[in-house]
Amino acid sequence: MADIAQKTSPDPGLAVRARQRDWNRYTQQAGLVICIVALGAVFYAINSLFGSGSNLIELLRSATLYFIVACASTLVLVGGGLDFSIGAIYALGAVVTGLMIVNGGPWPLAIVAGIAVGVAFGIVNAVVSVRLRVPPLIATLGAFFVATGLADAITSGNDVYGFPNSFIGLGAGGVGGIPYLIFYAVAAGLIFHVLLERTVFGYNIRATGGNRTAAAANGIRVERLDIWLYAISGGVSALAGILGAARLSTASPAAGGADLTFQVITAIIIGGTSLFGGSGTIAGSALGAILFAEINNGLQVINVDPLYQDIFIGVILVAAVALDQYRRQRRFRLSR
Repeated sequence: MADIAQKTSPDPGLAVRARQRDWNRYTQQAGLVICIVALGAVFYAINSLFGSGSNLIELLRSATLYFIVACASTLVLVGGGLDFSIGAIYALGAVVTGLMIVNGGPWPLAIVAGIAVGVAFGIVNAVVSVRLRVPPLIATLGAFFVATGLADAITSGNDVYGFPNSFIGLGAGGVGGIPYLIFYAVAAGLIFHVLLERTVFGYNIRATGGNRTAAAANGIRVERLDIWLYAISGGVSALAGILGAARLSTASPAAGGADLTFQVITAIIIGGTSLFGGSGTIAGSALGAILFAEINNGLQVINVDPLYQDIFIGVILVAAVALDQYRRQRRFRLSR
């Protein structure tokens, strides 16, 4: 009986390792907060305009669309996938919606159509990756070029404009001096946080990203989950592009693109989501998006040539992946 009790009793080491992983998560996010505050202090010391209320609101607004896209992309990465098509779907969703509006369609229906296009691309990404066994990197890069080509083709490379004020107000409006986009981003963050942390769906995402074979053996329908994740990613990317078009009163086939794709994915990795799946948080992605927005905003405020901003982004990307590798090796040692 003693042997049976010993075998069935919980391993105290599991609880210790779980607490250690939680501690690592919190300390990492605290480190990001400290980095954001320290960097802000440097920018403020160079130019006090950085700390003005109007500039801080603009900083947050510039992070909103990246963060909205990052919410869905975080789920994809946690689930062990990778979506490089988000920047192109961002633009395609916007121009599809814009063309429907300027050709007389009601804007609510046009928004639905733009999101549907994004969802369709997401489903195709999943099918190509899962059914045809094409690596997600290649499948979604292919979708990136197809979506970019379609956006250019249906607009002849020209921007789409002439939207009604009711549509423009969705992206350019605000209340109490706070843009609607910030409220949208907060709502998206809360929804995706609950989805990832408090639902069976979120548990299945983590299980699949951690060990796809084991997840399937335990009854998780991993292929169906992939379809859901990529469909959500495509739909949310298109929605963000639509909101961006409303904010600027213009839907451009050149919007989004590779810049948005790499900045979103880098922000997610900086926020603690593993490039190899299984771990990540929406709160971390929010901090990563804010850090990127702060860098871009601060460099502009202190009059750094915009051409040098890509250098900073490239350095941050390499550092983020290197840090992810270090965290992954550390988690492996803790789990042993």
